[in-house]
Amino acid sequence: MGWEKYKVAAEYDGDQHRTDRRQYARDQWRIRRLEALGWIVIRVIAEDTPADVVRRVRDALIGRGCRET
Repeated sequence: MGWEKYKVAAEYDGDQHRTDRRQYARDQWRIRRLEALGWIVIRVIAEDTPADVVRRVRDALIGRGCRET
């Protein structure tokens, strides 16, 4: 999920990262490419609360100048 205008993305790190090293490597390379292009990538895991994810994404968007509600 991403907000291209603000270069902010949310990336879910699921259990496949523990069980499939190739998938983990592909995801890491994709995230590195995004960050090299100036994106902020919010990493989300199952243990994160929805409120925490929303706060982190909102803070990143506001930090990038988003004023939309």
